[in-house]
Amino acid sequence: MSVLDDVLRVTRTGATPAAAARTLGVDEGLVLAALDHWERRGTLTRPPARADSSCSTCVATTPDVPLPLACTGCPLARR
Repeated sequence: MSVLDDVLRVTRTGATPAAAARTLGVDEGLVLAALDHWERRGTLTRPPARADSSCSTCVATTPDVPLPLACTGCPLARR
């Protein structure tokens, strides 16, 4: 596996970028760059910003729709 794949795998468990960096033994900037890569590829998406919550909706989509990054680790998000 590549670092890109490792970052995707770890963050999908709910790890923050800082926690993913510690887990993988890499710089947090590298994790952020990898997340940016996956977002540009359409594998991850950012949820709409809300002032009152980091979670705007429960994700109930089909498997072909990318999982929002903020939903990683949520028990209500699809796997």
